[in-house]
Amino acid sequence: MKGPEGRGAAGSGGKARFAYFLETPDQPVTPEQLLWRQPLPLSRAFCAGSSRAAAGAPLSIGDYFEAVRSFLDGTGRAAIAGCLKKRGAEAAAPAFFHIFLAKHGEYYHPGRVEADIGGKPFCWVVNVAVSAAGRSLLPKEYAILERLNREFTVSYVPEVYAAGTVDAGNGRSIDLFLGQWFPGFHEFHLTRKAAAAEPSVVLWDAETGHRHLDPDQTRAVYFEVARILTHYFSLTTREGIGAWHHAAGDFVAKLSGRRPEVRLVTVRDYRPLFRARQDAGDACPDLKTLLETLLIFLLYLGIRTRLDRLDGTGDMAWSGPVAVEATVAGMLAALAEKPAPCELPMPLDRLFRRYLAACASEELLDMCMAVATRAFPLESAEHALLKDRIQDHAAMLSEVLSRL
Repeated sequence: MKGPEGRGAAGSGGKARFAYFLETPDQPVTPEQLLWRQPLPLSRAFCAGSSRAAAGAPLSIGDYFEAVRSFLDGTGRAAIAGCLKKRGAEAAAPAFFHIFLAKHGEYYHPGRVEADIGGKPFCWVVNVAVSAAGRSLLPKEYAILERLNREFTVSYVPEVYAAGTVDAGNGRSIDLFLGQWFPGFHEFHLTRKAAAAEPSVVLWDAETGHRHLDPDQTRAVYFEVARILTHYFSLTTREGIGAWHHAAGDFVAKLSGRRPEVRLVTVRDYRPLFRARQDAGDACPDLKTLLETLLIFLLYLGIRTRLDRLDGTGDMAWSGPVAVEATVAGMLAALAEKPAPCELPMPLDRLFRRYLAACASEELLDMCMAVATRAFPLESAEHALLKDRIQDHAAMLSEVLSRL
């Protein structure tokens, strides 16, 4: 890959050289360009056309690239050398990096870092926290990702390798962490091809073009989202991944092979999602409590999975019926893979399937309304959308469960 060279000199043991880009290789950025001095957008809302989002930005785009360069010349570069050694590649850190400003999120400005080692490309992500909210979240999320990768042998979240703070000049500091990049994976969001049409799912691929998912691909993506979130839900502590949202681009998908692959690129919260009823010292809940907990988790999952913003930044949107059936199927598939927390009369997925088939539609509606009220504040855009849709959602879910 060719690109504009940044500061630094190549050489064994010396500082690396850098080239800077926006999202794709055909968008190079150099210190001589006006863009280098423009304010760093505070969120993806700016990229969608809101000039208000850029007001008061504390850093320029050039400051961003220089901060990532500084991190990679120090703590980050040593961590990359360690990653390469684990993968059986050349242990020495690369002498040339390409840095891409991937996107602007509510908490981070993720950058994609690429290097060529022996003719083979390697990629990492550098999450850059500029705002007070982002800097507060970063060490918490780093610790969560470390824990999930340590405690779960099968992982769908990125590994993390190093974190640090960089002086950005003028009394400003920013926090960063280096993590695993998932090559070929892209955000997906609801979109509307026509004004009256039901929203469909589009995969954002800046290099080869956005792709609309067909019904089978859409179902597979929602299935995987539910399976991944259930995979990380603890049956004993009730800990699970919270505060995720499709509108934030938390999940990414890769269209390759027979079915899409899905990963979760950020975990802002991992905590008990529901209050425990049994004694804190009891590692195994009684059967009734276990099944009730799984039902509440399914209802929470089913509602949140359908929520997004049109094209990532537009109005709040609600996915079609395919998400309901796919979510139930994905959760059951994950339960079939999870070890039972205690001795059960039959495999957990089969037990829960029987429990769900016996649920009354009236009870499901009441519980869906209670879960939605607890999950989303009355003044939130999500709550405003849900109040007119929750009854139909509960009826749809009841119909799906009746076929189990």
